[in-house]
Amino acid sequence: MSKIALPFAWLLSAVAAFAPVTPVSLTYSDPALAHDWYPMECCHGMDCAPVDKVEVLPGAAMATFGLPPQTGPSEMLVTTRHGTVLVPADFPRRESKDNRMHVCMRPTGNGGMRLLCIFMPPST
Repeated sequence: MSKIALPFAWLLSAVAAFAPVTPVSLTYSDPALAHDWYPMECCHGMDCAPVDKVEVLPGAAMATFGLPPQTGPSEMLVTTRHGTVLVPADFPRRESKDNRMHVCMRPTGNGGMRLLCIFMPPST
């Protein structure tokens, strides 16, 4: 075997050895591929992520005005790897495709985050 053919043969054997592993490892290492169900109006490539932390805010404003406690969705503070954003009680919720909560948000000019979409697990 020539000196040129030997490295090429080694390269081909290395590619062949790892070829079955490559598609699986790429699928699980790329968050965009794992969550390709985000609609374009919500996710502009890197705006969406699973929620790491949720804080349900009490309906303090309702109690201040002597109104009964809220029975529908509450305001929430949600945190993802992108930051933290307030989800108003009346913000439209979409159904999550993987039974986890996800939020899409973008930075604002003043250092905060703007909520684009929220995905909730289906109700049981």
